[in-house]
Amino acid sequence: MIHDARYKFRDASCILYLQLFSRENLCNLVVNKGTMGLLENEVELVEKLCERIKNGKEKVKIRVLDIGCGTGKLSIYLSEKTGCNVTGIDPGRESIEKAQKNSPSGKIEFEVQFAEEMTFANSTFDFVVSLKALHEMADPREALGESNRVLKARGRILVIDWVGGVAQTRSHAHAPKYFTRERLEEVLSETGFADIRIELNKGGELMLVEGEKKNLVHSVYAQ
Repeated sequence: MIHDARYKFRDASCILYLQLFSRENLCNLVVNKGTMGLLENEVELVEKLCERIKNGKEKVKIRVLDIGCGTGKLSIYLSEKTGCNVTGIDPGRESIEKAQKNSPSGKIEFEVQFAEEMTFANSTFDFVVSLKALHEMADPREALGESNRVLKARGRILVIDWVGGVAQTRSHAHAPKYFTRERLEEVLSETGFADIRIELNKGGELMLVEGEKKNLVHSVYAQ
């Protein structure tokens, strides 16, 4: 009886193994490996973000700032895919230390900084990007204003974040912090951005928001 029970357990384990590592799941593992740790729902919009940056590249090497970079996932991916000069900032020292370890090449600069109060000079970067971080910031509006300040003339911001006010994200613990599409567009406009475009991923739970820095001489965010 014990012998039979062991075989039944072994057979059940084999079935579970085959279910977990079906062809679909194996494909997902390959995708994750090829996208340097990006989650499945992030890949689509991050790829589009990269394309927007590549399309904006000139002969000179452009500078990209990743605000709320965490452990460096987006920064590292951007550096590898676009060849741009990438800087990542995050208020968490532990996160920055992990990001530095995750990028052994040393091509990326990681710094402990708050997005709401950066030490960079005006007009330093060509692009500001963010992945699922804006809603976590203490003052997202101030972070967007600072992003505008450090962007060069006609520089662009590209933010990927959860969509607020939709069924797909309503059960999330941090859902009350999420921006609706309309509200994020409004805040971007108020902080000095124009030509704002919003695109959802296929699942409808994430959005890629893009805006261009307005050329406002008297903008409070350009002072």
